Amino acid sequence: MEINKILNHVQKGRDFIFDILFPKYCLACGQEGSMLCNSCFYKLKINEKQICFFCNKGGVKGSLCAICRNKYHLDGILIAGNYKNLILSSLIKTLKYHFIQSNIDILERFIIYFFEYQKETKNIPKHIFSKSIVVPVPLHPQRLRWRGFNQSELLANKIAKYFKLPLNTNLIRKKRKAPQAKLPLNKRTNNIKQCFQWQGAKINKNIILVDDVITTGSTLNECAFVLKRAGAKKIWGFVLAKG
Repeated sequence: MEINKILNHVQKGRDFIFDILFPKYCLACGQEGSMLCNSCFYKLKINEKQICFFCNKGGVKGSLCAICRNKYHLDGILIAGNYKNLILSSLIKTLKYHFIQSNIDILERFIIYFFEYQKETKNIPKHIFSKSIVVPVPLHPQRLRWRGFNQSELLANKIAKYFKLPLNTNLIRKKRKAPQAKLPLNKRTNNIKQCFQWQGAKINKNIILVDDVITTGSTLNECAFVLKRAGAKKIWGFVLAKG
């Protein structure tokens, strides 16, 4: 615990020096001061309506429709935004590939904005947050060492904090394969099979499974398969954006 406190202070000190040497500029308009100014933040568009991800059927509030529930291991997927929004995709890319961890605070605000809207309009079922734990999609240890953090875990931590739910990182990635983003869509399902493992007691709870971007749903579905075998009840995916 003491080591984590020291590392946290070191990181804050480093970020303070970097802010002086390399001032932050808004990704959208170039205004100095932050990675995204307040005016440009509201150019981030949330997905107001949630549909069945795999067949696009509406009126299901993010749940998988009856047909898709028989094909996949997830019970629903919530998608906050669209990767085609250049501001959102820039925030995600600079977090993942340029290691700008300060973006996580902006993305946290976006997540809260999304959930507050959904609660107000009652567009998502309340029960998915009952007796739930929040689980991030894991990185392989080698990739985690290279990047220094798991962006999905950072996002999951923010969601757990917002809903006052426990965060659990017992889902691990045991196999390192080619990144999904570099593969054609028709090869992603086979590429991700048998990559994950649950290390822990029987779950017996609902799960909010968190990742940054979804394209085919193969990664979330494979994680859900492992989690259901470990005793999970309902599993809902949450992602920042659909790619």
